[in-house]
Amino acid sequence: MTPHQVEQAAGWQARLLSDHCSEHDRILFADWLGECEAHHQAYGLVSQIWKTGSFSEKKSSRKLTRRAVLSGGALIGACTLFGPSGADAREFRTGRQERRRLALETMDIEMDACSALICGPSRHQMTIGNGRYALDFREDHAGFRCCGWSVSGGRGRYALDITDRTMQIAVFEGELSLSGHGQTRLALTEGQALHFDRLARRGTVAAARPDDILAWREGRALFHNTPLDQAVAEMARYSDKPVLILSPALARLRISGVFHTQDPTRFFKALARLLPLRVTFGPRQIEIVKL
Repeated sequence: MTPHQVEQAAGWQARLLSDHCSEHDRILFADWLGECEAHHQAYGLVSQIWKTGSFSEKKSSRKLTRRAVLSGGALIGACTLFGPSGADAREFRTGRQERRRLALETMDIEMDACSALICGPSRHQMTIGNGRYALDFREDHAGFRCCGWSVSGGRGRYALDITDRTMQIAVFEGELSLSGHGQTRLALTEGQALHFDRLARRGTVAAARPDDILAWREGRALFHNTPLDQAVAEMARYSDKPVLILSPALARLRISGVFHTQDPTRFFKALARLLPLRVTFGPRQIEIVKL
């Protein structure tokens, strides 16, 4: 997220709150929001500044400017953005150790810990950010945007897992159509999953494995020769403290096994027995360093 992207987000915030905001403006905003994860983060920051600052209530006699939007303090969290016709967009987030169920107009969503999405301004505009989700489409032509992809499908059950590096979307019932990244339209049918490398912008389609993909709903974390930094990030979402790997070389180590997300402390203690490293449990954070 760059200062320029925050400035763009501030401009969109001011436009959405303006009395002259049109439906076309809202469509352009949804397109901008779905272009990349950084836009999602920038708009989350600006919208929270708006909510917690001195400009959170709209006054028709006051001209809204980017400077006004950026003058408040920042606090990242769940928020509702208020515009001239009610809620222009709604943002939902879960923190560490937190899950959430949403009943939206076109679908039901279960969010794992450390997940975030934005709905709006229309019922068919939703952008999903980093996190894990189980989705149940209740009607045809439902959809969302994520990682530069536009995704649509009919009634069915789906799962989504997004990190800074990868995106995985799986179809358990129904079918999905995906377009984006300058690639031809991609169709996923029942039993298939797309694994997309966000850095290389390459994707592969393989068989979906529901027991692995949805293990988080049963309180399990499954690692198959997983890089340590990915495994630590996975378990950190269930920890009551931040977890830091202070020795970068440790990120390349690999780990396999099944661990319970209800007891992340046991996982971090096990690391010291399984790998050549030391884990320190401090009052404010957990630190992992090499021996």
